[in-house]
Amino acid sequence: MRRWFESALWSSRLVVLLAVITAVLAGVALFLVIGLQTFGVLVNMFHCIDPTMAVEQRETIMSESIIRLITMIDGYLLGAFMLIFGFGLYELFLAQIQEAKASRMSARILRVESLEDLKSRLGKVILIILIVETFKDGFQVRTQSPLDVLYVAASIALIGLALYLTHSSGSEKTKAGSDARE
Repeated sequence: MRRWFESALWSSRLVVLLAVITAVLAGVALFLVIGLQTFGVLVNMFHCIDPTMAVEQRETIMSESIIRLITMIDGYLLGAFMLIFGFGLYELFLAQIQEAKASRMSARILRVESLEDLKSRLGKVILIILIVETFKDGFQVRTQSPLDVLYVAASIALIGLALYLTHSSGSEKTKAGSDARE
């Protein structure tokens, strides 16, 4: 009875396949949809080359296009997040991806060895998404008072601090890992 229960318990980890498959499909779908939208924005931007277009209209189109492109960067980053999440879950709960193991590039993006490693990688992608969102919001802010400028400056300072802290913690892990190997 115990052996059967432990076997069933261990096999229950296969439910993670549902999360892996849907995460990877969502990532691929995001890349496809955002890619198609990017072509639309590029076509819109090329209309700005028309010398007969009014300056105000050209500025409006360019401003809207820039905001849409920044939003698309978020979409691509979210797609990458979903892929990293799916691959990470697969490697944590099921098995190593043999194709990735054979690739030199996989060490930079995939090889997830612990839940902490997966959280760290995903956290960095989330931070980049937040940076892009803040950049987009800062681009759209219409300052009406000195306090508005102070808010934008404070958000930029906090993002700089977050980047510094994530970079310094990553440097310490890399240094600790190289010290342990020596």
